[in-house]
Amino acid sequence: MAFLLYSKKTPWSKKTNRLLFAFRFILISLICFLLLGPLLNQIDFFDEKPIVVLAIDDSASTKDGYDSTAFLEVKSRLSDLYSSLSQSDLSVKIRGTEQYYENVEDIKFDQQKTNLHGILKSVRQDFEQQNLVATLLVSDGIHNYGSSPQFLTLNYPVYSLGVGDTIPAQDLSIKRLNYNKVVYQGNRFPLQVDIFNNGFVGENVTLEVRKNGALVSSESVNLKGDQQVNSFEFILDTEVLGVETYTVNIVPQVGESTIINNSRRAFIETVDSKQKILIAAAAPHPDVKALKGLIEEKEGTEVQVFLSGITEEVPEGPFDLIIMHKLPGITDLPIWLNKWLEETNSWYITGTGSLNPINTKNPVISYQSFGQSDLVGVNLNPNFELFEIDDILLSRAANYPPLRAPYGEFTLKNNANIYLYQKIGSIQTNRPLLSIYNGDERKSAVLSGSGIWKWKLQESGLHETPSLFNELFGKLIQYLATKDDKRNFRVNTTAESYFESESVEFNSEVYNELFEKVYDYNIDLKLTDDNNETTEYNYVNSPAENFKINGLAPGVYNYSASTSLGGNREVASGTFAVQKLALEDIDLTADFQLLRNISNNSGGEFNIMADADNAIDEIKSLNAKPLVRSNERLNPIIHNPWLLLLLVILISTEWFMRKYNGSY
Repeated sequence: MAFLLYSKKTPWSKKTNRLLFAFRFILISLICFLLLGPLLNQIDFFDEKPIVVLAIDDSASTKDGYDSTAFLEVKSRLSDLYSSLSQSDLSVKIRGTEQYYENVEDIKFDQQKTNLHGILKSVRQDFEQQNLVATLLVSDGIHNYGSSPQFLTLNYPVYSLGVGDTIPAQDLSIKRLNYNKVVYQGNRFPLQVDIFNNGFVGENVTLEVRKNGALVSSESVNLKGDQQVNSFEFILDTEVLGVETYTVNIVPQVGESTIINNSRRAFIETVDSKQKILIAAAAPHPDVKALKGLIEEKEGTEVQVFLSGITEEVPEGPFDLIIMHKLPGITDLPIWLNKWLEETNSWYITGTGSLNPINTKNPVISYQSFGQSDLVGVNLNPNFELFEIDDILLSRAANYPPLRAPYGEFTLKNNANIYLYQKIGSIQTNRPLLSIYNGDERKSAVLSGSGIWKWKLQESGLHETPSLFNELFGKLIQYLATKDDKRNFRVNTTAESYFESESVEFNSEVYNELFEKVYDYNIDLKLTDDNNETTEYNYVNSPAENFKINGLAPGVYNYSASTSLGGNREVASGTFAVQKLALEDIDLTADFQLLRNISNNSGGEFNIMADADNAIDEIKSLNAKPLVRSNERLNPIIHNPWLLLLLVILISTEWFMRKYNGSY
């Protein structure tokens, strides 16, 4: 290109022409070279200072172990430690229980749990393959969350400084509350209170249980055993449906070092009455006893038995499930039972007698057996998906004795699911032993035959507990007795109770008219707390994640969610609780032995806070040196600004010389 431009006749001298040719040649050559995308390998060398982590236990117990004036002195001493280490040509990082800090003044000492294992492990991971020489751990040694830090393998020494008081102070504290999180309306429930007693042996103290500020129950108790746990129990009544807050208080005693641990709250959800199941049988039968025992083992379930021609009282409904054992028979069912069957989920155990009445009544299967029967074993349908059965337990089914099942032609109604297949000898058949139908209004199941009590008896004899029997029929009963939620809009929290450090998650489901899940709907959410203060949120339902709210204060919250669906405003509501993770209030006695063990196991040393200078001197005596590290990188040459400047100079010089000599 330079030759074509400067080979023709020009108004300037040959020397000038050759010089212009050279400029153009170099310019075009550089541009073509840069178009190839050449890379420049650059290696930068730098010094990495020795790193010391100042790990500070910023939990509430560290602060609560001092009065306000003494704690200000502790914070001032921490600032001095940071300054002293920083002036020793060390890179100092400040680590709390959950995060890193820029300076000591930013630490609030308000964390509600202490996980020393987590602090030390995260330091090991965060500074892996870096010039970490030591960690200076400042803590009271009160470890109340996570694994024990004593047995953690570390690749750096831990120099620990003990703060707080190792002498147990005279104090009473509620160590824990034991209770059922869900209770049934109309029932009484126990609330157990564990009190840790230190210094009040033989004294009477008053325990109070309050709900919404009102006194529910009170008891004067006598404390026994110094530095021991005393347990006391209250029996309380359920009243209102939903989550309720019960506050348990120890009336403060003279001489207590602190009363912040004298109170705890329990969040208890009261739900509607128990599931009610009716077993209606043609006559007394071992199957009835086996099923009744299984149902009674499940908390929150009530079972009644009706024996045709024997039971005189009419069972009180409504029911969530009716189990029909060899019913209906030749005679008509009672009017009340017919009525409940039309409105209730059902399970028919057919036997091998006259099946015409059962064929007419059940929506699952129809048999033409003419009184014939077979002895059959059992096989689980491998494609059954309504619920899962433990594969390990299924091996026990091989030892189940055969049942007597009706033999003959059968017809499955309404696209029923086969739960169990019949097996004759070792041959698997396609004949259903237990089938399930989930209709639009009700669920129903049919066991073709009877005698399942033999399975329970055989399994109990071989394995002590009939775990497979309980799982096969326990899950079936649970499935049949549970009413399906047919709402097109549902919003639920992933749990009934959260700790204040956790995110509250809302699972939102929106369905169209074909009952298909749909997304990207705007949902308005209102939260109302204990003080009737309402906060509004708005979000869009997504298949990827649930909507989360952080930072809610402890208490009971009612929520109401709404969205527009098909021109209508759909609403869903519920209740949840947020409780304080009050681990730091239970015990304020410092544990220096734990800190000693951590230091000894890692090659460091333990000192009290007053001897902090000894720890600083020990770290300085390590004589840690900076590490020379290199950073190698490939950069495109075109990013070099000097090349751009060279191109500008070449083209500018050529242009100036051409213009100076009378051409463009």
